[in-house]
Amino acid sequence: MNSPMVTRLILKDWSFHRWTILIYLLGGAFSLVLLSSGNQLTFSAGGILLITLLISLGIHLVMATVIQERSEHTLTFVMGLPISSREYSVAKILANLLIFLVPFLTLLLGTLAAIASRPELPDGLVPFAVVILLELFVNYCLLLTVALTTESQNWTIVTIVVGNLAFQAFLYLVANRSSMAGTLSGSEIIWDQTALTLLGTELLLAAGLMVLTLIIQNRKKDFI
Repeated sequence: MNSPMVTRLILKDWSFHRWTILIYLLGGAFSLVLLSSGNQLTFSAGGILLITLLISLGIHLVMATVIQERSEHTLTFVMGLPISSREYSVAKILANLLIFLVPFLTLLLGTLAAIASRPELPDGLVPFAVVILLELFVNYCLLLTVALTTESQNWTIVTIVVGNLAFQAFLYLVANRSSMAGTLSGSEIIWDQTALTLLGTELLLAAGLMVLTLIIQNRKKDFI
């Protein structure tokens, strides 16, 4: 493994997108202010804004670091460097995860802090918030997998549409049709079987998608 070159590629993507991260963090901070206001209208607006920002962040990163690199022929230059296709794939996955997870985890912790700090917000929201936000991370991993393995803008756009529709259905089912719906407004944090199953499934899916990406990339014969 050419670790110095992998590190340089990761730092390159981080450097190019550090201001993007800051902008999304500022937008996310505003959504948390709305969430913690205690008013039903601003709470809903804050939730919608937070979800929209995290979805947009994932799309933005994948399009900029993978699809745009292919369309602008930057990939040809990168593959001319002393780096293998496997090392390139590892660098892309690590860079994307790093850039996405910094604002994602910051906003996830901010959401939990907002719930804990406002008596108007029931603690029963905690498992729901974690499961819903983690689902956005799974959607991002799926989008990254499709973009890296197909290098196709069209397939990436199809995945964005399907992923967003699936997330809306998931949000509705968890909020209205699962056992978690009955604990949302409660004063206690209850991790029931449904919440734990969803949480475990999401973590396994995210890890599985990254492993699948590496396997597919390793089997590619023509990388350019």
